[in-house]
Amino acid sequence: MAKPIIILADTDEDYLAPLEIKFLEELNDKIELEIITEPSYFNEHFSKPQNAEILVVSEDLYSNELQKQNISNIFVLTESVDEGGTEALDIKKIFKYTNTKEIYNQVTATSSGTINAEASKTRETIVALFYSAAGGVGKTTLSMAVSKCLAKNYKKVLYINAERLNSFHFLIDNKASIPNSIYGELSKIDSTLFARIKHIIRNEQFDYLPPFTSSLSALNIDYSIYEEIIKSAKATRNYDVIVVDLECAFDSKIASLISIANKVFVMTEQTRASECATNVLVRNMNFHDAEKYIFICNKFDANRFNALNEPSIKSNFSVNEYVKKIEKIDEKSINELANEPEVQKISFLIV
Repeated sequence: MAKPIIILADTDEDYLAPLEIKFLEELNDKIELEIITEPSYFNEHFSKPQNAEILVVSEDLYSNELQKQNISNIFVLTESVDEGGTEALDIKKIFKYTNTKEIYNQVTATSSGTINAEASKTRETIVALFYSAAGGVGKTTLSMAVSKCLAKNYKKVLYINAERLNSFHFLIDNKASIPNSIYGELSKIDSTLFARIKHIIRNEQFDYLPPFTSSLSALNIDYSIYEEIIKSAKATRNYDVIVVDLECAFDSKIASLISIANKVFVMTEQTRASECATNVLVRNMNFHDAEKYIFICNKFDANRFNALNEPSIKSNFSVNEYVKKIEKIDEKSINELANEPEVQKISFLIV
């Protein structure tokens, strides 16, 4: 079978470079990638009949004549913030200065499965874990908003709330707990676990394990159940990302969960109490892998005292990302939160 042809066309070579790299990194020999930067060559090329799976073209090069070509999907890079539709239903607009990863996701998601199916055969599922030394930092809200954001950007996502007492369902529509009939299966913790419970997984654009009816101890379920669900779900390769919302505790089973993650977002706030709790955590675990461990200050307010950069306070960690406080966050749906720039910023650190 011939490889899908993808054409990237823009007169700005510097702009196209990161997009070209992204396609090559993700798809490499799965596609034929063509780059066009000269207007004269572009016009000459499309003066003759062309076949392609995808054309990504700048607004200044685009013309309605391109619709006569045998091109399955045409994306127009526009400098207008308004990403509304064009006069043709098969032409899509993308804001030109959107993050490279998001442009890539939007483009490949419309490839009728041809490109994504080939790429997914070799791509490993990413386990992204959200963790904090103390409660109240917004870990659950951020991790679920990130799950929604990734799903809206065409990623297949599984969210798992790995707490001994689940209370995350205030953010989802279906608040029903795991059916009582399934607890017998949950007591058998082995590599077939996810396959046996897959039918109870729910979806609100992203997949998620429903909340337990009671605490794990009340149900006589060992905490290691979460690690086995994650590992067996990852082995299926059905997901691009598994987002894990880890509870605020530290023991050998928590450490084991952290060890299987690809990315760990260690969340804190700018308060003295949160800085101190995070410092204690850092002293008890090795967080030196800068690629894996990312420290986030959530709910950041530049007008408030910030213990994280106070000279008199000696922190044993450095914050990588400051997530600004989202106003009226409790009034917003998970879908609205997924559209927040601060949430999108964290999402793009995962994929």
